[in-house]
Amino acid sequence: MTTTFSGATDEICGAFWQTWNAAETSSLVGYVPDVRWPLVEEPAEPDSSKYWARLSIQTVFEEQTALAGNDGKRRYTASGLVFVQIFCPKSISNSGEVGRKLAEIARNAYRGKATPNKVWFRNVRINELSPENLFYRFNVVAEFEYDETA
Repeated sequence: MTTTFSGATDEICGAFWQTWNAAETSSLVGYVPDVRWPLVEEPAEPDSSKYWARLSIQTVFEEQTALAGNDGKRRYTASGLVFVQIFCPKSISNSGEVGRKLAEIARNAYRGKATPNKVWFRNVRINELSPENLFYRFNVVAEFEYDETA
């Protein structure tokens, strides 16, 4: 099965949101943490006393993987990285521990999964980053791959 760049982007974001918006996340911090989405401008800076996440998608390769078939369309395989950055307020005493659990939830959105149009995820990992002034930070990184015809 194939998809398009915009279709794959929607499915990558949807896979994350479905897991992030589940009861486990809100029971952990008392609300569903805000998500900053790709290409969506937000009117204000995130609240420094709240947990929040930012998702970004970077295509790394788009290689032709098959010559044109009977339908005259060529097949391309796109691969790249999904980043989920998680920000945990330093003003909350157990924020680092909660951040680790939020990172696990985000990782599980992609680990061993594929979307309906066959966006495949692999090598999903959690990276604990150096803290900023106001936040402890975690990155969840997933490699993705999907086929497209043109």
